[in-house]
Amino acid sequence: MRAHEQTELPLEIPEPAAHTLLHDEPTIDDRFEDFHAAYPWVLEALEDLTARWIEAGGGRIGVKALFEQLRWSRPDISNDRPFRLNNDFTSRYARLLCARHPEWAGVFQLRSLRTADED
Repeated sequence: MRAHEQTELPLEIPEPAAHTLLHDEPTIDDRFEDFHAAYPWVLEALEDLTARWIEAGGGRIGVKALFEQLRWSRPDISNDRPFRLNNDFTSRYARLLCARHPEWAGVFQLRSLRTADED
C-alpha cells in the first residue's frame, strides 16, 4: 500500500461484546448515544464545519480539529455544566459524518475502534 492510500474500514460501530454487558458502567457507545440524543445540534454543527471546510478547498481534516473549532467559536458550550464536548466521541462522530455523507469518506481518516477491553 502506498503512503497516501487509506485502508477502508467499516463505518458501523460494532456491538459490544457479551462480557461488557455484565458491567454496570455504560460503554463508550452507550455514552455517545446518550450524548448524541441530548445534543443533536453537535452533529449539525460538525456537518456545517465540514461542509465549509470542503467548500473552501480543504483536504483531509480530523474531527478533533473540528471539535476545537466548535469549542473556539462557541466558548459558552464548554462552560455550560454539565455539557462537555468529550474527545472520546470524535471517532463516533467521524463515522456518523461519513455514514450520513458518503462523499466525505476521504475527508476523515477512520481507524479501527478499540474494544471495550482496551478503553
